Amino acid sequence: MEPTAQLLTPPAGSRPAALAACPRCDEPWPRVPAVATLLLDGLALHRCVRCGTRAGRSVEGARCVFTCEGCGVPFADPELLPRSAQRCPSCRDGVPPDYPDDDLAAAIGGEVRDALAGTWEFVGSPAATDYLARIARQVARRIDGASAAPRVVLFRELAARSLALPGDLVLLSTGLLASVGDEAELTFVIAHELAHAASGDAAVRLVRLGLRSMVHGSRRRRGGEAWSQAALDLVRLGYGRVREREADAVALHATIAAGYDPQAALRYLARIEERIVAGDADLAELAVSHPTPSYRTRKLEQALYGAERPGVVRVNREPFRRAVGHTVLARELVRIDPFADVAADARTGGSRLWVWLGLAGALAAAAVLGWVFFG
Repeated sequence: MEPTAQLLTPPAGSRPAALAACPRCDEPWPRVPAVATLLLDGLALHRCVRCGTRAGRSVEGARCVFTCEGCGVPFADPELLPRSAQRCPSCRDGVPPDYPDDDLAAAIGGEVRDALAGTWEFVGSPAATDYLARIARQVARRIDGASAAPRVVLFRELAARSLALPGDLVLLSTGLLASVGDEAELTFVIAHELAHAASGDAAVRLVRLGLRSMVHGSRRRRGGEAWSQAALDLVRLGYGRVREREADAVALHATIAAGYDPQAALRYLARIEERIVAGDADLAELAVSHPTPSYRTRKLEQALYGAERPGVVRVNREPFRRAVGHTVLARELVRIDPFADVAADARTGGSRLWVWLGLAGALAAAAVLGWVFFG
């Protein structure tokens, strides 16, 4: 068994001070602000740019955050766990994860989407909407299990945020879109999110975070608030190193298969790393939710090494600029209701969702509450 190290916990009643550096390798934290999680005891997290450790303090003391090697759900622990021991309490107890079926996954997506409609300002333009849909369709055809007709919807937010909902919907912030340099880079970003949706990770994670929000949180947190908080924590915590690496690999393959420059992903990650190192607050959540850009770059370079290179590659900067460039983001986007045409379907699916969640909550309360509490 690999050794573990105990993090320091402040005396009872004291105000927790921020961790000064990474508890694993003592590397100073990057200059971007800490990211406050909503459901993991209010932890304000940093991610080490050297070793990738995520840690912070809450009123409960110092904690590291890991992604369970079994079910992929994030959990906090006061110890620096070796990789062999990074399993959430439910997986340690042998409780298998639940994987929602397609109908339930669609209902979950509808609940989250409706909850976020009251939190985020969705924006668009005819040109931007058509352009994003075209890119999503061409990469979805090259991702196993992806929807045949995915949608990409923008919301107005300076922070770089992205979220794949179960089924066919990808949400991108205008801040994330502004960090992309051309169509090839955008294709990689969209394909990465579609890979999460196609794998089923998005549905499983949202169910579990939503249950935690409803059962473990404040009694005032019900319905839409629970789902919006679950979605926000998914944005802030991501899917863990293994699943993010897999989504990168799928996205790279889809980007190349669609005829785009395979170096686009590397350019995008290099730009993200520069901004994180410089302390750009708009990249704080991305710095915590994903493995370090340097780690992601190494893995993509390994995938590209020795791979067959296409003869002609596209970057398409001018079409990108005309459809979703900085001028469009600043002047041409207007507030829209992109979900009006699916409201009836969401209500139908929602009724089945709440029956399922009621049963799941009752079982959890009666048997193993720990599997939704993460400890």
